[in-house]
Amino acid sequence: MKKFVMLDSQEYPDQDLHQEKEIISKAGYEVSICRCESQEDAVEAAKGAEVIGDAYIRIDDALLEKLPDLKCVARYGIGYDPIDVDACTRHGVFACNLPTYCLDDVAQIAVGLILDLARKITMFDRDCRRGNWNLGIGYTPHRMSYYTIGLCGFGNIARHVWELLKPFGVKGIAYDAYLPAEVFAQSGIRQVDFETLLRESDILSVHVPATPETHHMFNDETIGRMKEGAMLVNTARGAIVSNEAVVRALKSAHLAAAALDVNEDEPIHDRNHPLYSCETAVVLPHTAFNTFEAADAMHVQVAQIAVAAMNGTLTSDPEMQKHIVREQRAHIREILERQAARG
Repeated sequence: MKKFVMLDSQEYPDQDLHQEKEIISKAGYEVSICRCESQEDAVEAAKGAEVIGDAYIRIDDALLEKLPDLKCVARYGIGYDPIDVDACTRHGVFACNLPTYCLDDVAQIAVGLILDLARKITMFDRDCRRGNWNLGIGYTPHRMSYYTIGLCGFGNIARHVWELLKPFGVKGIAYDAYLPAEVFAQSGIRQVDFETLLRESDILSVHVPATPETHHMFNDETIGRMKEGAMLVNTARGAIVSNEAVVRALKSAHLAAAALDVNEDEPIHDRNHPLYSCETAVVLPHTAFNTFEAADAMHVQVAQIAVAAMNGTLTSDPEMQKHIVREQRAHIREILERQAARG
């Protein structure tokens, strides 16, 4: 019997993965939910599997060459950082993600953090808890129509952020190196280059994926080119923003404030972490995605990918094709040929 294996279910300790069990079993396939801590554990657990579900186990040549029956790996999330997509292509394995997962949820947190920084909500709360009642602490707040909001990356989440912000009357600019001009025009936002984004944004919200090119995209040098007193929000990936650079910019007041849902040091358990010494830093525990509805949709979508891959309809169903990661879509025929050659 064809089999689906979820490798590292311990990453979702409060969820029973009933969606995968019900949907995949109903389709007539075996389901195995495992708690793998290493690649070695994963290889042992996934023997004979045609599809694996993965949260954070590294999927690369070393693992794939030991799983000759594998046809698809489904990543639990939008990002597919743990998956070596080129290695999957070489081994004739489809790499899939969830491009529409938690769009509303992350966009809402991003907007919430933008509002928080603009009106100093967390900052005032902290001050009140110290026994103060001071309207004048920190930087000067403005009504939302004062601000130019810059979006670094203009994919699905960033576009939703912009739609949520429009009623506030903000001015918007966006940078994305990969999108055509018509995408910006359709959304009614001004397309700019990266330098203009840095120079003009009052509040800059990060929405690019984590890649070698975007690692520390926001560092001492690029943050230094942002406008004096600007604010930075990151709900994308921690490695895109240098913690040390943010701390230095906050302490010098070059950045008025920063809100980080994701963090390159996460999880941060050290109460003396430098970020916590910055009064105008808001730090969340990577929670933007975390709603009941998003979690349910994630498990359902992974189960649907698994069934389609084992049914052989992953590449023929237009809705399922959207889950194949962008870098692989030009190689669908090649991957199918490699799978056929393996038998």
